[in-house]
Amino acid sequence: MSALDSLHRALTQAYGTGVVIGDETAEDLLTAAGTEFQMDAQAYPGELDMLRGLIATLHVVTAHGDLTDVAKVLAEHKADDTQARAETSSHERRLRQLLAAIRLHRGAWTSKRTQEWRRFTGGPTQRGTASHDLTELTRRGHLQQHGPTDGRFYTLNTHRGTS
Repeated sequence: MSALDSLHRALTQAYGTGVVIGDETAEDLLTAAGTEFQMDAQAYPGELDMLRGLIATLHVVTAHGDLTDVAKVLAEHKADDTQARAETSSHERRLRQLLAAIRLHRGAWTSKRTQEWRRFTGGPTQRGTASHDLTELTRRGHLQQHGPTDGRFYTLNTHRGTS
């Protein structure tokens, strides 16, 4: 039994299917924790594959005795890794901030409302970024999508894990 399973059992024994804290159920809290645990496994998507590729390249380079290229390969990896971490951390931070705002302010969120909120808070205000972020939070199970393409809006998913 995993630690998340043990926590789930303890929380549901104590609170049942009701609210544990704020408006979050045990299922909501554990789903969010599981997502964060998975994100912590890699600093950014593809990190493990990048490291495996680096190791394979280093094996080939060192097998041929060309150690002068090792420094070049390591420098390229460091630059790629730094860039990927920066892109991922700002993207994840932006998603966490948006989700926190949606949890706080509730209601229907559209790309326009997201843009307005970001103008107020100093975030990126492009419509495409707002739309992609809302779609990503929906994909991760935090939001529910409603309406047609030209009238789409999102609300906090209060039934995560029950469908």
